[in-house]
Amino acid sequence: MKNVFVTIFILILGTQLLAIEVSKKKIEFYVEHPAKNVTGVCNEIQMDQPKLRFSNGKYNLQAPFYIKIPILKISSGDSDRDAHIQEILGYPNTPIIEVKVESIQSSKENAEIYTIKGKITIHGMSKDFSTEANVNKLSGVDGLKVDGMVTLKFSEYALENPSLLFLKAKDDIQVKYLFVLK
Repeated sequence: MKNVFVTIFILILGTQLLAIEVSKKKIEFYVEHPAKNVTGVCNEIQMDQPKLRFSNGKYNLQAPFYIKIPILKISSGDSDRDAHIQEILGYPNTPIIEVKVESIQSSKENAEIYTIKGKITIHGMSKDFSTEANVNKLSGVDGLKVDGMVTLKFSEYALENPSLLFLKAKDDIQVKYLFVLK
């Protein structure tokens, strides 16, 4: 019986539930168009506090969390283009793009690479996603930098491809993300 308590105590000491504050949030959208490639940026992301546990040198997600991207806060540097993007994304009926992060899994080959899986909801349509993220410890501070990219398609979400001069943008939307967790 004493060995059971010692084992449980060692297991508890070997894991650490992390108190996380998200100090930086940035999402970039990149779309290729025959006339002009477009980058949109959103720095005003709403995000639940992730519940992570550090155990055996790896981070484990304890519960799903949400990231909400307000469509009105996506900026490409051109207000007319932004209004067209808002219309395509379903604003005002759908004011946000919602990401539900359901799991993170560390790579067996590289301790700094994690696979993140969940669902992305755009204009009322939800689709599964999977992305590889780089997770690096920040030097000099107790924190992590998480960055990566996922490719979505306009057609997967029944969205109109943006057009300019009667030419439509490619179907792919590259979404780059950066989060700093402390």
